[in-house]
Amino acid sequence: MPHQNQAPEKNKQLVHRFVEECWNQGNFQRVSEYLTDQVRSYDPAFPNLRAGIQNARNHIEGCRQGFPDLNITVDDTIAERDEVVIHWTARGTHKGQFLGMQPTQRKCTVDGTTIYRIEGGKIAEAHGNWNVASLLAQLGVSTIPQEAMSSAR
Repeated sequence: MPHQNQAPEKNKQLVHRFVEECWNQGNFQRVSEYLTDQVRSYDPAFPNLRAGIQNARNHIEGCRQGFPDLNITVDDTIAERDEVVIHWTARGTHKGQFLGMQPTQRKCTVDGTTIYRIEGGKIAEAHGNWNVASLLAQLGVSTIPQEAMSSAR
């Protein structure tokens, strides 16, 4: 029987634990267990994300401050070689500032896809894409916040 590469399955488990513990539970102390020191994140809604574990931690914390009840469900996962792709649905109530918008107290649901690249058993890179327009419509925002506009330039 040929030896099967277990890396994709381990990588999927790593990403699922990261989403659950850091994003859903807000356990920011665990971020360093899942991310490389110079992790890079790319997301058109957050064009100013900088490399580094502290910046990633601050980003997750900022999103959770905007949506303290944030819960991300992983709807589908594909893993190949050193990459893991998840399609996810995020739900939460807008109770804090987010993308420059004051709290609306509205409940929102958005979906998106993130591609993670794994290096040395940790996440080294994340490319996220999600429907910002859907979020804005659910929040009742009629103009695009300046912070989101900077990504369109």
